[in-house]
Order: sequence, then C-alpha cells, then structure tokens
Amino acid sequence: MPAKTKSSTQKHAAVQTPQEEVSTREMILRRSLELINTKGMVDFRIDTLATSLGLSPGNITYHFSRKEDICVALWEQYLEEYGKVVRSLTTLLDIKQLYLLNRINIHLNYKYRGVVVFRSADLGAMRRDLEAGRVNEDEHFAISRRVMTLLGQNGYLEKSATKEIIEGTHIYHYIMMRWCINFAYQAYTPEEVEAKLDYLALMSLHALYPTLSQKGRDEFAEILSRVSADNLSGDRPVK
Repeated sequence: MPAKTKSSTQKHAAVQTPQEEVSTREMILRRSLELINTKGMVDFRIDTLATSLGLSPGNITYHFSRKEDICVALWEQYLEEYGKVVRSLTTLLDIKQLYLLNRINIHLNYKYRGVVVFRSADLGAMRRDLEAGRVNEDEHFAISRRVMTLLGQNGYLEKSATKEIIEGTHIYHYIMMRWCINFAYQAYTPEEVEAKLDYLALMSLHALYPTLSQKGRDEFAEILSRVSADNLSGDRPVK
C-alpha cells in the first residue's frame, strides 16, 4: 500500500537534539494521533494540541511548522509499522496466514485511522502527494501479486484461474483492504468499528473466494466459522 514521503519535519535531522526535545516531539505525535483519531484532520488544530499538552503553540511549531507536517510524520510512523507486517510474508503462505496478515494490517489502519482516512479520502492531500501515492499503489500491487503467486504455488488457487482473473482478484482485494476503515465508519457507529475489525479482515478474503481451490475454501470455511462465533482465540468450541 504505502510508500514513504519526505517530511518537512526532517529539517531538524542534522541538529543534535537533547533527549528532552526528542521526548517532546514524541509526546506531540502521540497526542496528535489521539486528537486526529477523535476529531479528524480537518478539525485538528495546533492551538488545541498545545493547550491539551500544556505547551505554547511555539513549542509545537518548533518541531512541526504546520499541522500537515504532523500528519506526514504520523504517516511515516504508520509506514514503518506497515513495513514490519509486509516483511513477515513468507513462502509458507496459506489462507489462515493471509487472514492474520490482513487482520494485523486492518488493526494497524485502525490505530492510525484519522491519518489513513484523511490521506485516502481528501482530494487535496491526494493531489499534493500524487507522485508518492502512485509509488504507494505500485508497491502494494507488487505485494498483492506476490500473495497471489504464493497462494497459487502452495495449492490454494484453482488451476483453471487465468492470469486475468487473478489480476482482477488482487485489485479487488487491494481495494477492500485500502478502503475498509472508510467503509466501516460509513456502515457502523464510531463505537462499533473496533469490534468489527476481525469481520472486516474476513471480508477482505471474500475477494479471493471465487479463485480458491477446495483446499483454500476449506481453510476459508474454518476462518469464517471462528470469526462468526467471535472465537478466534479458540476459548470456546466451534459449533
């Protein structure tokens, strides 16, 4: 999905900053994420942030000139965590592992929901970051194609599935993963969204179902049974 963009916040990178300043920066980012997740990027304000932290606006703008710079810094944090998820993809991939990777990714999207929704839905943000956005798409499509290749090699896709069908399927899967948080906030109340994340991870697998072999469908059915029973931990017997 994502690719890194250069942040104006990096202008201080060459300066030796005391530990206190680093801590202040991290404190700003943590509180900003809380506020953006609650209020959204449009209503997020530097003065409100400063007041909530007991700082002056100048303390904030020393580290981040504009609120958009804070958003970029949080996006970079998200990308770093997303990269760790992607690097866990191995040649042993099966449907259960793919579900777990989707689940981790969707929970990560929820953790950074205010930033993710803003960058994927705000026309101004998308136009400003057009080049980086295209890199994001290319990288995610490359990951998605690798997923489909591994599933095919490991016997989880129908042998009759054509290249065109597989290509269309992975695009659909990408769209489901990319927009699931946006969809969740349209379909459910804000209080319900977190409880629906496991179900949304399952929905992202539905895109693959028409191309799955019987082996793949059997694993899908087991995942469906556990998610439907709200029993991913296995604490209760599956009916």
